[in-house]
Amino acid sequence: MVYSEAFLPENIKESIEHLNNHYVRKNPNPAKLYDGHSLFLDKLKDKSFEEGEQKLLMIIILDAYNRIFTRMENETQDEKLKHDLHEVKEQMSKLKAHYFSGKHANIKKYVTELLALKENDPRIQSKAIFELKSVYNKAAILGTQSADNHRRRRHAKRSKKQHS
Repeated sequence: MVYSEAFLPENIKESIEHLNNHYVRKNPNPAKLYDGHSLFLDKLKDKSFEEGEQKLLMIIILDAYNRIFTRMENETQDEKLKHDLHEVKEQMSKLKAHYFSGKHANIKKYVTELLALKENDPRIQSKAIFELKSVYNKAAILGTQSADNHRRRRHAKRSKKQHS
């Protein structure tokens, strides 16, 4: 058993296999599917993200899967495919609710709202200018704390190596 499959329930493994057979293996143009770039895996392999950032990224990826599967579910006429898509979608929702709920979901909501801001709206522009000093100061404080934490971790690693 591959490690990444260790947590998958048997019925979900079967549903994924059925979906793979239909959507991946029967793809009429596999060259377009395998263009050398992964959809999500490259982002998940990025080691520069800290745990909180990885969790936020995972919430966004799980939401993307939900949207993709909902679209596929609505477009297919095949009842077995609909069932499999629904089952996998439900399992991923349970996974998200169990491991990634709480503040990370709120952060994702805030990020979505921020990305939807209308930069050409004069009201938005005025509010941005009004809040600029406070936001700048908070960013500087966070940046300083982050740099200090990074220095402490680096120092702790060096100390640990010297004592070993």
